[in-house]
Amino acid sequence: MSVATAVFQQGKRMRFLWLAVPLLLMPILLSQSAWPPETGPRQGIEFVGSAFIIICVAGRCWASLYIGGRKNRELITNGPYKYTRNPLYFFSSLGLAGIGLTFGSLAIAAVYFLFGYLVFAYVSARESTALDELFGDAYREYCHEVPAFFPRLGRRAGDGAHQLPVTFNPVALKHTAIDSSCFLLAIPASQLIDSLRFAGLLKPMLRVF
Repeated sequence: MSVATAVFQQGKRMRFLWLAVPLLLMPILLSQSAWPPETGPRQGIEFVGSAFIIICVAGRCWASLYIGGRKNRELITNGPYKYTRNPLYFFSSLGLAGIGLTFGSLAIAAVYFLFGYLVFAYVSARESTALDELFGDAYREYCHEVPAFFPRLGRRAGDGAHQLPVTFNPVALKHTAIDSSCFLLAIPASQLIDSLRFAGLLKPMLRVF
């Protein structure tokens, strides 16, 4: 697969993710947490969800400092790329799980994380083919040392020849920060939906843990 084809398909995949948003909203709108809002377990779950979302935003911006403006041009193996080959996808999936948790549901969080994992695993597998064409043996060595998705902590990737200095790209970082801020909307949205349910304007069909 050529690099041009990979880039074109990446655009199609992003459109697919946006089209999937209404589908992802259905579990939130049609269900309600089995834990009442004022209980300890519910508040604890929501706190963890907010923490996941903040980690998602920070992690995506961290990855952008290394990959911004250099994707498909240089083999990035430092920063978050020492621990996972796809930190943007990992942190995005963590943010999806955080969204489910902010609505007080472990089940929805698990479904959202699984959705993100499956979609991004497919995307990264296709991108890997293009990167193999671009970087050859260096990329294959990198793949051997660093996992594709789940981070492996405490392990250094590659040798000194592959390590590149951080180059700050404000435009790429700005775009990443704006995109990532969408995850933060889940926090006030969960409060709004709870208010609509309390007012009787939104009636859930089932309760989930």
